[in-house]
Amino acid sequence: MMKKKMVIKKGSHGELVKILQELLKIEVDGIFGENTRKNVIYFQKKNNLTSDGIVGPLTWKKLGFDPLELNLDTDREAYQNWIETYHLPPGQYINKETSKQYIMLHHTAGRHNPYKTIDHWANDNRGRVGTNYVIGGKSTDGKDLQYDGKILRAINDEYYGWHIGPGGSFYLKEHSLSIEMCNAGGLKNINGVWKTWYEEIVKDDEVCVQKHQFRGYRAFQRYSDEQLKSTKATCLFLANKHNIDIREGLHNMLKSNKNAFDFNEDIYNGKVKGLISHTNVRTDKSDIFPQDEMVDMLLSL
Repeated sequence: MMKKKMVIKKGSHGELVKILQELLKIEVDGIFGENTRKNVIYFQKKNNLTSDGIVGPLTWKKLGFDPLELNLDTDREAYQNWIETYHLPPGQYINKETSKQYIMLHHTAGRHNPYKTIDHWANDNRGRVGTNYVIGGKSTDGKDLQYDGKILRAINDEYYGWHIGPGGSFYLKEHSLSIEMCNAGGLKNINGVWKTWYEEIVKDDEVCVQKHQFRGYRAFQRYSDEQLKSTKATCLFLANKHNIDIREGLHNMLKSNKNAFDFNEDIYNGKVKGLISHTNVRTDKSDIFPQDEMVDMLLSL
């Protein structure tokens, strides 16, 4: 997993600690010791933040500094330029700042255009439904590749949308980041032709037939190579930014030969903080499914 550079605490040292000390107007020595920790806790209490002495995204925001901007210059490639902001409008997400301790993976069970996915959330009547990130995919005929692997940020990390559904840990719902992959989902075979639930024909190259039925389906639209690369990059980026150990959850369950994509009582109750799947908390959902390449990507984290 990537080195955690954006979250600092007692024992940290270096340039970010110096910046923190300058912002707190205390002695600057670049060492996060007990005095720095006490001043951080004081600042957090004063600003109604969790007073744990750990400086993460919400504390940095209150300090008016973004560690992601530390190395910026006029080179447009220096920032996370591979993520495009395409926000849900105000009122279409929960405008409440929470620390993030989980990352949940989903797929849309819909078409491949991430912009239209977000537009749909913005204009439907279901309320504040949505995920923080949406990753585009291939069309079901494999011809339209313009959105394949495209990453959009629909909701800033400090906020969230309803993305899990009924039941389970409310804490998990408030403190999770969510990634949605544009994918047609489970398929049905009609007279030798694979079709989506919305009756669109899926080209054979886009079909992933499972060895065993998963959540009522034998086949799904395949997660593309570009989607998997983008999902991995986004997970690593978020883990680094929010100090989330993405080996907890799916990765560790796969390593220990557990049924990683099945419903899991501990995950449902918010006890496993890491990288998880919608299927871990809902028995009626099939996102995400255990495509071999998805499993390989998760094991590589």
